[in-house]
Amino acid sequence: MKLSDIKIYIKSDLYRFNGNDKQFIKTFFKNSYFRFQVYLRMAKSDVYALSFIFRFLKAKLGKKVNIQLNHNVAIGYGLYIPHGNVVINSQASIGNNCSFLQFVSVGAIHYGKSADIGDNVYIGPSSCLVGAIKVGNNSVLGAGTVAAKNIDDNSVVVGAPAKVIKKVEDIAMYSDNLCDDKWARMLSK
Repeated sequence: MKLSDIKIYIKSDLYRFNGNDKQFIKTFFKNSYFRFQVYLRMAKSDVYALSFIFRFLKAKLGKKVNIQLNHNVAIGYGLYIPHGNVVINSQASIGNNCSFLQFVSVGAIHYGKSADIGDNVYIGPSSCLVGAIKVGNNSVLGAGTVAAKNIDDNSVVVGAPAKVIKKVEDIAMYSDNLCDDKWARMLSK
């Protein structure tokens, strides 16, 4: 990935943390979870030496903050991981504006395909996504949800197994600082 695109992804992640794309240095040094995301984004660089260095830094910091997320996972803009203990299978794909809270696990069954997570998805604490499921856009998984089947767009699901309890009317009620389409336009240039 080109460094110019990586910069846009990092600024969109910063926006999710701060509500603006300013104060990079302060957030980078004060927030180890944001720093992990910067290393993750930089590990996708098409400059091999840069990619290698940031993969090493990401692995080292990932152990400290307890986040397991492979640099090869397809991730959209506006990723938000404010807490640790997050495990995401390398076969997963993550859309734009996704939030993963603490103790989230996205796994596969017997080395198979993992979840395909849509845009604007909020995954609450202690949630598990198991297998090759599709999580629809603008969906919310409540705390402790265990999802093993597809989740439709605009759904709020809770429980084990996951059950739809209502439809999402406004995703901004569940997630702060969502990035708008300007980030997609900047990346498509």
